[in-house]
Amino acid sequence: MTTKTRNRLIFVFIFGFPFVVLFGFLISQIVGPLPPVQPLPNPNGYDDFVKAGKMVSTNSWNYDSANLAQLRETVAANAGALALARAGMSNECRVPLQFSKDYMTNHISDLVGIRSLAPAFLVEGKLAEKENRPADAAKSYLDTIHFGNESSRGGVLIDQMVGTAVEAIGTSHLTNLVDQLDAKTCRESAATLENLDSQKQSLSEILQQENDWSHRTYTGIRYEIIRLTTRKSLLPAQAAVVRKFKQQQTRTRQLIIALAARAYELDKGKPPASLADLMPDYLKAIPQDPLTGTNMIYSPR
Repeated sequence: MTTKTRNRLIFVFIFGFPFVVLFGFLISQIVGPLPPVQPLPNPNGYDDFVKAGKMVSTNSWNYDSANLAQLRETVAANAGALALARAGMSNECRVPLQFSKDYMTNHISDLVGIRSLAPAFLVEGKLAEKENRPADAAKSYLDTIHFGNESSRGGVLIDQMVGTAVEAIGTSHLTNLVDQLDAKTCRESAATLENLDSQKQSLSEILQQENDWSHRTYTGIRYEIIRLTTRKSLLPAQAAVVRKFKQQQTRTRQLIIALAARAYELDKGKPPASLADLMPDYLKAIPQDPLTGTNMIYSPR
């Protein structure tokens, strides 16, 4: 082999090897197996959510400024929609993903309807508060949180963003109600919320669903190159979803502790000295901090 030929081979290896590696990576992404598509439940509670969203009264958004008569009128107008949404929550729920480039455009209308159900639940809760029925108000707010969880199950990041927003609304209103609840309602609400939190989709599942949907919808080397070249630019948006998810999970777990501690205080006549005092009568387990993975911190009032 001549020196000239050897230098050419070295040149090809040095400059060509990265392209070979990149090409091999792209091929592996295309031909690599994806998890099997999970069959939709039958009946699927999500179908009820979509139908219920189309039935919601537009007056639902005015719950903060509405008087008692207006609240009653809006609750009556939304009775059918809320009954249907609750029927959906009693069944297994899963977002019916479609692996089509037009899917997201068509899916937006479903998300708008689902988002509009949150204030419908809140109007019901606000009416219960004004009528001095705090236990009923707590149930409405718990149903809002439950609905937020189930409406995003099996979906992609945009479904999770809407579900997290709905859950945040319910959590905020229930947090403001804690001091008005009796011991029984606090204990039951803490148990319900603890159960909902344990059944919530994990962050890893949500990110995996987004990744699987993208790879099934946008196939071929062209889209693998686009994914590879735009991955860095998309990281801030994904990080924002992750941050909001963990922030909401933190608020939910803080609320679980607040409800359990309030029940303990009403029963015992004094606040718990630590989270250990709430075990096992008021909490099944000490909630974990989503940011650190350690036990949540509790400070007696």
